[in-house]
Amino acid sequence: MTRLATAGPIPAIPAQTDIPTFDTTSTFVKNIPIPSALSFYYAGIAANWLWFKADLDILRAYLDPVQMSPYDFGGYGAVNINFFNAIAFYGVGQPGNQGLGGFNETEVNIAAFATNVAANVPQGITLEQFLTSGDPTKRIGNYRVWVACDDAVAVACGIQVFMENKFLVSYDYDVPGANNQKPAPKQFLSQWTCYDGKSATIYELEMNLEGFSPVPGNMSEVIDLSFDKSTQRPVGSRRNFLGMFDTYLQPRVGDGVKLTYGNSKHPMNHDMRQLIGTSRVQAIQIYRSPTCIAEAAGFYADL
Repeated sequence: MTRLATAGPIPAIPAQTDIPTFDTTSTFVKNIPIPSALSFYYAGIAANWLWFKADLDILRAYLDPVQMSPYDFGGYGAVNINFFNAIAFYGVGQPGNQGLGGFNETEVNIAAFATNVAANVPQGITLEQFLTSGDPTKRIGNYRVWVACDDAVAVACGIQVFMENKFLVSYDYDVPGANNQKPAPKQFLSQWTCYDGKSATIYELEMNLEGFSPVPGNMSEVIDLSFDKSTQRPVGSRRNFLGMFDTYLQPRVGDGVKLTYGNSKHPMNHDMRQLIGTSRVQAIQIYRSPTCIAEAAGFYADL
């Protein structure tokens, strides 16, 4: 917004705001015990789900050892990449720790169910039906092959409480949001890169939704599947998204996605190549939790 030719009530503000970034290092001090809870609450989240068709035999090779089976959507299974930005309030803080958990993650998931309940899993659900309405029985979930997260606390809690196959990474990302209103022609463009903690790239992704229209839907509860190595049993957890998804199902939606694998030696890179390879995106889901406060720009109050 620029100043009007004649005096008005709104001060001139720059077209862009410069914000500082820091190259930070941390020194580990000690582990501290915190109470475990039966639920984890997000204060806000912006999630991007990209769904791919996958070969059922390849999926079985990953799922058989963890006593799970891929869901058959009609001759093929499904894999998804879920990249999200999230924040949580922890309720305690001190200098150097503001009591806020801001973190970014990639989940590489297989649509699956515990093999032991196969007789009770509903058959005949299409991928489109699953993405807009979910499985009413909540037996079909996302087995988290990998969870790549840039926050050490979230990694520790994910491993210990939710039994995730989770590890520490770093990200560059630029995604549209309420405080990142991109000018045309980039208003529908999202970009992110996942590094293996230092400099080697695991994958990078570019997604442009210009020209595509979503349909509303909500898969909640989303069932997250993990594997308890100590008891050798599948574990599920229920994640409620308290709002609607925008689901993009047009046949050409894959035209807006470019997935590139990097040079990292981490096994997540290898497994993404095996599970997804050069497959084309079949559908995209976007979830943005609503903002709770909006502060308008300043104005001259002495008029």
